[in-house]
Amino acid sequence: MSSDQPRGDSNERVGITRRELMKIAACAGASAVLPADALKAFGASTPRPSKAAAARPIRPTNIPKEWTGHSEGLDKYHLAPGYPAYDPHPRYLGELQGSWYEIGKQYGERAADLIRMVYEGWYRELLPIQGSAEAMAAYLREQNSYYQLLVPEALEMMHGIADGAATELAASAFPRELTHFDKILMINSYFGLMGKPPSSETAALAPEDENAHCCSGAVILGPATRDGKTIHVSSEDQHFFPQEYLVAFIVSPSDKRAHRYTVTDSAGEIGSEHAQNDRGVTASGYAGGGLGILGPTLSHPFSGYRRPGLDWQVGDFYAAAFAGNARHAVELLTVGRPEYRKGSGRKIVIGKCTRGANWLVSDGHEAFVVESIPADQNGIARYAVRTPGQMDEWEARYVVTTNNVEAPDSYAEDNVRDPGHPMRQHGSGAQNPTHFGLNGTGMRFWTFMWFIRNNYGQIDVDMVQAWRRTHFLYDRDGARHDDLSVNGNSVPIYLAPGAATLCRHTFEQPGIDSLKGINIYVSLSVAQDLTSFRTKGRPCEWLGPWDRLSLA
Repeated sequence: MSSDQPRGDSNERVGITRRELMKIAACAGASAVLPADALKAFGASTPRPSKAAAARPIRPTNIPKEWTGHSEGLDKYHLAPGYPAYDPHPRYLGELQGSWYEIGKQYGERAADLIRMVYEGWYRELLPIQGSAEAMAAYLREQNSYYQLLVPEALEMMHGIADGAATELAASAFPRELTHFDKILMINSYFGLMGKPPSSETAALAPEDENAHCCSGAVILGPATRDGKTIHVSSEDQHFFPQEYLVAFIVSPSDKRAHRYTVTDSAGEIGSEHAQNDRGVTASGYAGGGLGILGPTLSHPFSGYRRPGLDWQVGDFYAAAFAGNARHAVELLTVGRPEYRKGSGRKIVIGKCTRGANWLVSDGHEAFVVESIPADQNGIARYAVRTPGQMDEWEARYVVTTNNVEAPDSYAEDNVRDPGHPMRQHGSGAQNPTHFGLNGTGMRFWTFMWFIRNNYGQIDVDMVQAWRRTHFLYDRDGARHDDLSVNGNSVPIYLAPGAATLCRHTFEQPGIDSLKGINIYVSLSVAQDLTSFRTKGRPCEWLGPWDRLSLA
């Protein structure tokens, strides 16, 4: 392995070797150490591309023959000046095989040009937030140390990607600001890097997140569907550039603890928003609770929301690669493996996005929502596990999550249930409402809830795909809303301030689509069929069958 990132201190080529990492990874799988009651509950400036971007076209994509649909809006999506147009489909990288490093190297070699462009786009966006490349690298060192204990396989794969894409990364617009490995780790840590470094010695609550996080997901279990099969649907809702440079692939690891899985990523990511494995386990990740989160201080710059932890998209990799069922996925995302707990001295996993992170996990029989924050008002990390039925889901056969947290309790860093600290205080769908007694996350949450309730027992893949194209919403009482009055004018609700639909569009003026983002892609998996479907871009603009990959 020749990645230019050292294993320990960033100034020395010493530290944990790949052999030592693999010894750690060879320990026994995670044992059930969740508390008994938790187990019981389971019942910047204008971008300028590098010379490489301007000189080299995107390499042709090997498109599977069954990918016959397309987006009629993709060519209108926002693109930074000088960068090549988005391909009609994600670049299919095929089946990546071998060790985690070998898998990463194949990935890097096959998607190097796309990885470079994603890196350049994120670097330009994150640099003004972090202030310098050195501040960015310091944050990434903390993340690297955390992953060495929690999931070293993720680092192995990132080292491989860095080596496979080295030539393109060296030709990027920012070739020397970060090591090649740090470039890849940055791509997999971009949401954490959206959190500003400290500016004071006084610890204070982080300001409410102003970013329009809009990811939405649901699991509908067999009794609620027409054919008795579990449907897991989710979306990555952010901005088109650089995230629409997508890849899709299947991973077949030689690691005997791991499972074969498939995922769609912005190039360079390893887990992204939705991944399914050959045991029928699907994991999707979301920005989570953002209220009452303590910030860092100058003397402790990696405390509060900047403390090292499991980033939402790496969490999807962790669950899809290693979980044998949905409960095992919950265990990995909340308490980790025995070697993590022994090596770190921690009892829980520190889950994070810019603030908190949510994970929706399912298999053919069960579904759970993990709600996690890196620091409450006192700087203490917490998690909660929400189950079908806790939000009055009919017959407890489905569960929904957006960017809201709704659990009635939580577990602190001692891994003891705390009913006096409900997770919902950190950002429920009714806090700081804008319309109908709900905020944007609450509107999308209740839209999904009512779609499922109104069609219970008759739901199928085509119906759920149709839901994802809708431009209206349901409130908590089930009333439908298509428009809002803005300054005396009727505006479609998907283009109205303070509102949020499942297929939502960005706007700079109410009623006028800015074409800058929201649905980067939408994914849907069927557990029993081991099949995943996906759009590229907003589903309302997708024509024909969704792209499909099967692990069967």
